[in-house]
Parts: sequence; C-alpha cells; structure tokens
Amino acid sequence: MNHTVMLTVRYAQKVLNLTNRCVSFRLEKERYTPYTELHGKWFCPAGTEIAEVVAVILYIDGKIKHYGYPTAIGFSNQNGCQMLEVSSLGYSAQLLTNQCPDGLVTDVNLTSLVAKMPIIPGVTYQAGTPTVNYVNYYDGTSAWDAIVAYSLRAGGHFPYLQGYNMIRTDPAASTEISLMSNQLASRQNGSDYQKLISRISEKDVDGTPDAFVITNGLTTSRLIVRTKEINFDREWIMDPDEGLKHRINYSMRAMFFDSFSWRDYTDCDLLDSLSVGDAGFKGEIDRIRITASAKNGFVTTVWCYHDGYCV
Repeated sequence: MNHTVMLTVRYAQKVLNLTNRCVSFRLEKERYTPYTELHGKWFCPAGTEIAEVVAVILYIDGKIKHYGYPTAIGFSNQNGCQMLEVSSLGYSAQLLTNQCPDGLVTDVNLTSLVAKMPIIPGVTYQAGTPTVNYVNYYDGTSAWDAIVAYSLRAGGHFPYLQGYNMIRTDPAASTEISLMSNQLASRQNGSDYQKLISRISEKDVDGTPDAFVITNGLTTSRLIVRTKEINFDREWIMDPDEGLKHRINYSMRAMFFDSFSWRDYTDCDLLDSLSVGDAGFKGEIDRIRITASAKNGFVTTVWCYHDGYCV
C-alpha cells in the first residue's frame, strides 16, 4: 500500500514543504515518555534556503504525526544534491524541563493544574478530568511529574501522550489492530530488570527511619536486590503508602514486553490494542516505532509492556 509522507520545515519567516523527497525517517513514542521523537533525512529542491529552522512537522497520509522543535538540524551537499538531516522532539517534551510552582493545591483537575504551569505552545490536555482534593508539589517538581502525581490520584492511571502533543490522564477509546503471524516480519520477547526496585523505606515527616516501607515481591523470584532509603515525600504528604506504591510500579516499567514488526504503515496510537489471531496474543500497545526508507519501505513496530502500569 502506498502512503504519503511530507515534512514541513518552518523558518522564522517562511515555510518549506518537502513532499515525496524522504530518504528515510524514524518516528517513536512510548508509554512513559510525554513526547514524540523524529529523526530523518530528506532531499531538498535545488536552491533551498539554508537558514535557522524553528519548527518541524511530519505528516503521514495527511495527518500530523509529529510537531516539535529541532534538536539537530543540518543542511549538506551530497553528490550535488542538497540534503536535510532532522532530529526533533515534540513540544510536549518541555513538560520535563519546566516546573510546577511549589505548594499545596486543593480541589484540582488537569485543566486547573496546568493553568498554574508555564504555557507551552502547541501542547493540549484532556478536558473534563476528575477533581481531587489535593496535590502537593515541592523542591522544583517538573510539570510532567506534577501531572503524573495528579493522574495517579485522580484515577490510578499513568498519564500518556495521545496523538502528537496531547496529554491524557484517562485512557481514550482504543482501536484494535488485528494481524496474523504470516503478516509479521518479526516477533520478539524481552526483559529489562535494570530499573527494578525490591524495597523502599521512607522516613516520616520527623525523620524517623523506616516509618513507611514497601517491598516488591516480583523481585524475589528474579534474584534482584535493589533497595532505596528516602526522606519523607511531601508530594504524597497525605498518602505516603500510595507514593511508595507508585515508585515501585514505575521501577517496573517495560520490565517484560512482547514486540511485533510488520512491513507496512499502520496508523495506531498508545493504548490501542494489538491481536495476533493465530498466535492467541492480545496486548496493549505501549511503544510505537515507524520507520521508512527507499530500500525497505514502511515498517511498523510495536511493543506491548507487562509491568506495574501496563497489562
């Protein structure tokens, strides 16, 4: 199946649209990462202006799949052809580098929470989320960590990126991608125990050691011993046990996964589901990589995590 790819490059005063000139690209998004990441190469028309690039937009089949700022942009001349190499992060990456004001915020939902943060152009947020009685931030909590803490208190869900720059705290209606084994280019199972924590002890507000303790039973059978001792976590000032539970669950992120690749482009999103009928597999999509090149065409690869937040 043929698919269209267009890269829009914005200069300060003009726009360059590169249609049907893609050499190769890689687009990725992931369950615990609040932004898309794009890397690619495009041929440029003769005489293309070389100037500061301020924004990058990737379209596939007419839909925006990435909209962000450059992290590495380079124009070069190869065998008489002008080439543009692009690396870019979605604008929502700035949630990691901006801070939420310190303090206790009461009767808060996602809309009122982000209103207290710096406005990041191009980033949108789920509306109509539940109101919780409080959230508490201190010592320079990042905007993303503030949203994580709110989301867990509001519904027990880890927030995620929907589309290209929209943050959700509740899962959206999902689409099921159905395949058969003969459609797959590859299948992989993998494990990663580097982040696992087996035990966390937390002091109380007065500094008493081991006032709150949580252990991770999954680490015992895996022969992992990785303990932490932390000071009182004021972010979870009224519910320290839930704060410890989150730390354990987050340490298990992507600890085991199934991965599938197929030679075509499939328009899917995080928290959609993938089924492979004749293999009896069905799972939640938690990481997506789209690649394309003149040699290999499109390849879609998805990962289905099995961890503390993903089934």
